[in-house]
Amino acid sequence: SNVVRAEEIASGMIGRLSELPPSELAQTLNLNEKTGKLSFTLAKGSAELSFRQGELVAAMYNEKTGREAFYGILRENEGRFKFHPKLSVSEEKASKIGPFMEMLLEGLRRIDEENNTKENPGQVLT
Repeated sequence: SNVVRAEEIASGMIGRLSELPPSELAQTLNLNEKTGKLSFTLAKGSAELSFRQGELVAAMYNEKTGREAFYGILRENEGRFKFHPKLSVSEEKASKIGPFMEMLLEGLRRIDEENNTKENPGQVLT
């Protein structure tokens, strides 16, 4: 299924985050070594993730850049996205932000911690 998603993305995929969350989108681009820009239209504004051969080289969201912007985008579950299979000249030459899988796991851990602190202590989860 990742190969099918990657082919759809490579042709300029458009969709809703309720159908395909940012973590899955980003992981698909990484695993399939895609190059391009993933643009988001979110309630809090626009956001972008730029990938070169699957590595994250730029992230922007709510006046944040880099890892913190990436972590903020991962938290979103409502909005739209579009993949453009092209980067700017500066993004083509940019260094990667960090080890992708490590950043993805850190972002998901942060989300889990935020969700766990919202529960009442001793609450039985169903």
